[in-house]
Amino acid sequence: MAITTGPIPVYLLTGFLGSGKTTLLSRLVRSPRFADTAVVINEFGEIGLDHMLVGKADDTDVVLLDSGCLCCAATSSLQDTLESLYYRRQRGEIPMFTRVVVETSGLADPCPVINTLSADPLIARHYRFGGVVATADALHGMATLDAYREASTQVAIADRIALTKVDLADGRAVQAMRSALRGYNASAPIRTVSPDTVDEDAPALFDGLRPEHLDAAALAAAQPVSDSSLAHVLRYGIVSYAFRQHAPVSWEAYANWTRHMQRHVGERLLRAKGLLRWSDGSLRAVHGVRHVFATPEPIAAPEGAAGAMVLIVRDLSAEEIEQAMGPLGM
Repeated sequence: MAITTGPIPVYLLTGFLGSGKTTLLSRLVRSPRFADTAVVINEFGEIGLDHMLVGKADDTDVVLLDSGCLCCAATSSLQDTLESLYYRRQRGEIPMFTRVVVETSGLADPCPVINTLSADPLIARHYRFGGVVATADALHGMATLDAYREASTQVAIADRIALTKVDLADGRAVQAMRSALRGYNASAPIRTVSPDTVDEDAPALFDGLRPEHLDAAALAAAQPVSDSSLAHVLRYGIVSYAFRQHAPVSWEAYANWTRHMQRHVGERLLRAKGLLRWSDGSLRAVHGVRHVFATPEPIAAPEGAAGAMVLIVRDLSAEEIEQAMGPLGM
């Protein structure tokens, strides 16, 4: 496999305890279509890899599975782990990989990890944040979302949702869960996964995601806050607002907006993601979590593509959000 050019995408795989995240990951790493992937996990025992090992690198923290997938136990910081993987890849000490999947624990708040992946300058030298995939359980997921703040946060900030255990639930339960997920996240595509679809799931869950994954269809479906007083207010006060851009933004206006968000919204901002048209004609991806905003990166887009922004917040009123979006003219 040839060395890929450009930054390597790093995806975050999250999901609450019992949502099927570990089972899904154990299936994915067995698939040959996942062979060009490095998976960073907490410990090998969590997904039962022992019987799949065909060899080890010099260090005991990286193993090569018989599918060709690399699995790495994060024994140090995420920055150090990714840096080590990259240079060992370049030196030929481990097989080539073209994507990285980082698995979080079921009880983890994924926001700090997103900040690290999207804004850390050490990681940005070789990697780019590819987006968030969250697992949700069709069998018991509705009760979990209602009972646990972490579960609702994981689903709300996802770029794609993997609906698991659909083979164990009846059709009405699956549809009810889909409706519940839409309440927390109106824009993320929902993909059902089962043991029978692992070969299809392997690349499809992660490929094509970007922090600016809002495509034309998603933008068209987004309802501006001015048209609807609320996207959704659920337990824990999680709300999703969508805004369309009406005029290009300047760097000064963008700086004023980020300062306002940091000072007045801060920890209540679960995620900001979108595309904004700049006054110089460029279209740039905007991404922020809590107090941290990544540098807006220009992206290729069709001429005349409209800008839009989605904010996922907790415990903010519509009036507060409209005031916050004032500097952007949205």
